[in-house]
Amino acid sequence: MLIYSPHISARLLYIAAWLGEQTGTTPVCTDDQMVFEKSEEIKLNYSESRISQEEIWIKPAGLLNQVGIEPQFILVSGIHQLPTFFRNESDLGFDYLAAAFYLISRYEEYKFIREDLYGRYPHDNSIAFSNHFLQRPLVDEWTLLLITKIRMVFPEIAIHPTSFNFTPTYDIDISWSYKGKGILRNLGGGLRRPRTLLERMLILTRLKKDPFDAYTFLDEKHDALLLKPVYFFLTAPKRSKLDKNISPYNKRLRRLIRDLSIKSEIAVHPSVYSHSDKNSLSTEKELLAFISNKVITKSRFHYLKCRLPEDYRRLIEAGVTDDYTMGYGTINGFRASTSRSFLWYDLEKEETTSLRIHPFCWMDANSCYEQQMDLQEAYAELLTYMDQIKQVNGTMITVSHNHLLGDDSVFKGWKEMYGRFLEEVTDIK
Repeated sequence: MLIYSPHISARLLYIAAWLGEQTGTTPVCTDDQMVFEKSEEIKLNYSESRISQEEIWIKPAGLLNQVGIEPQFILVSGIHQLPTFFRNESDLGFDYLAAAFYLISRYEEYKFIREDLYGRYPHDNSIAFSNHFLQRPLVDEWTLLLITKIRMVFPEIAIHPTSFNFTPTYDIDISWSYKGKGILRNLGGGLRRPRTLLERMLILTRLKKDPFDAYTFLDEKHDALLLKPVYFFLTAPKRSKLDKNISPYNKRLRRLIRDLSIKSEIAVHPSVYSHSDKNSLSTEKELLAFISNKVITKSRFHYLKCRLPEDYRRLIEAGVTDDYTMGYGTINGFRASTSRSFLWYDLEKEETTSLRIHPFCWMDANSCYEQQMDLQEAYAELLTYMDQIKQVNGTMITVSHNHLLGDDSVFKGWKEMYGRFLEEVTDIK
């Protein structure tokens, strides 16, 4: 694919490389119009006017030629039965490259003023929510539109876009309800809640399974369905109001981490405390690497607390290459309006970074707590996202928690519902 533009900026080079990942091509940018006209490749003209009939013409809205973060006028309207913005008279009817850049760079999240209870970017501040497309992978739908257009104009050139895949992920915030907390701590908890005292004692004496222990169930499901999960462990040495996992120095927790690392990927779940202590993120990552005897390169921030650009920069400094925080902790949907991974573009530095962002679309805690869904509604929501992502050949990433998938009576039925979904998404009955 050859992309012509009289102005080749860092933003254009970034979005061109991103487009190559989506379409299975290798885009090259040129500012030489004669070279463009003579090319026999897929030709994408990113300029003010059409050059030839054998091209895809996208008229620039201006965003990719800018430097710095400026207020953008975003007017969302429908075209091709899809919400779009940066409308114009070119072949797709809008500046696809600039619109995709705006959404996946998370342009709107820089310099925001209002925060939610946990200091996060609130979902109702996003244009996706306010314009009713948060629940669809809109950028992926736009890309499908472009691919259709390419095949019409260049039918002789084969392109190989991505295919659907699914990755289940798990946040291990609290490894067990009672197990691993010791007799004194359980005794204190039992005195505060007398109804739990007998259950605590039965679990500590191994006569009953801990209600948060979902690990055997998950292991068997993953093996049967040939799934490759990722487990994110909270390994904060210091406990706090929001960082409540069992100590990473606990032998039981260390054994669990090592056992799971045999078949699954292990990743760090940086604590809320790590945002106020500059050394804590690296300490937690290195501690998890020592326990698992694995190189740790993946992360997802606890409570999904992540602010741009500082938190992504901290991940890069700590040696993290892949982050899975891109989603909301208050509602399910597509925070970056895409299901597919992408390299993070640092808008303040105007550069493509080495950090790959993996968006998730569904988290059980959102369905259960925030959206107050029953099991049937949560299952329907999962299937809706699955169908949408399959239609655009995207990547579906889900986030689950062991305590919702165990045997706690409070979450009765969630394990069975989730197991049924795993069978559905892998087409194994």
